[in-house]
Amino acid sequence: MDIRFGDHASFHKATAGMVAGSAVAGLALTPITPLAPFIGGLAGMAIGAAWGYGRSAWRFVAAATAAVPLFAMPPSWTTIAVVAAAMGLGLAVDGRTANSDATSGWRGGLGVGLAAATTMLAMWCALRILGARETMMWPALAKNVAAAGAMGMVGILAMLPRHIKVQLDPVQAAIRNLPANLDPEVKGLCDRACAIWTTSKERIADDAGRNLVRDAVLKTLEVATKSSEVKVTGAGDVELKNRMEELDRRIAAATDDEVKTQYTSARAALEDQRRYREHIAKGRERLVARMHNHVAALEKFQLAATGLEAARAATTGANAMKQLEELSQDVAASGEALAEIEIGDAPAVAAAVTKPEEAAPASTSN
Repeated sequence: MDIRFGDHASFHKATAGMVAGSAVAGLALTPITPLAPFIGGLAGMAIGAAWGYGRSAWRFVAAATAAVPLFAMPPSWTTIAVVAAAMGLGLAVDGRTANSDATSGWRGGLGVGLAAATTMLAMWCALRILGARETMMWPALAKNVAAAGAMGMVGILAMLPRHIKVQLDPVQAAIRNLPANLDPEVKGLCDRACAIWTTSKERIADDAGRNLVRDAVLKTLEVATKSSEVKVTGAGDVELKNRMEELDRRIAAATDDEVKTQYTSARAALEDQRRYREHIAKGRERLVARMHNHVAALEKFQLAATGLEAARAATTGANAMKQLEELSQDVAASGEALAEIEIGDAPAVAAAVTKPEEAAPASTSN
């Protein structure tokens, strides 16, 4: 799981705007109204949100609307809740694009709820500062500035959801599920593929290219995991050869038909075992070869994708994109070929054991 914080510039602007705007507004409103800390805090939160994310008119209208209950309603938690609800709408709206309004849908509802809760928390903090024993002897100007600034400082918490992104990395999950008994060469190819993904997810900005690399790496890990599930048990090649030679001698020396039949049947079963082992060995060899090809295609695509700007500088942008498209097709093709590899699967093994003369040509299609 990756937890990332994006768009630092907007967050810094919003933070500075909320804290400084709240303090200045609280200072300016002190001679005018005893509600200066709260109105100043609401104004500062609107200023910071507008500076960081746009939609200035909407945010200032929301702040002004939120300030009305402070004058029209008696001081109570109900009043604070009404103020917070109005201000929550002003903070939650997303000003980056015209169609990305955060106040729509269930996500918008959660955003408004969080912004309202943050506003309530900010006002509670202002109340605590105004009523604290330590600030009783402070001048009204200082208390109002501190309380309003605290509201702005807490208000920035409402902006965190649009910056923090939690991503579940399927590649990391697949890595954790890799079996411990992988062949060393296969394990090395898996490690190389994972290293490609680690670099690509940071450096490839294009979603399509990044997803292509992710899916290709997942295919590598999936095939490697399946390959470890095929275990060759029973006698080894040398033992099988010695036993078949011994049975050949007994068959040749047998005088009883029943004895000769049983030895011949046992000899055929050992021959089937030998063909089965050969089939698995050939499948493993093809698997490793195709994994090498697949990982090499991945490396080539990664190099081209991360160096796209350099490619555009050396050639035309169209040529660079065409090269990437061709390389992406190579990656997709190598992934499909890798997925076609079957090691020790029942139908193929049955064909190899019962009809080796028919299975041999068919196996070359892989």
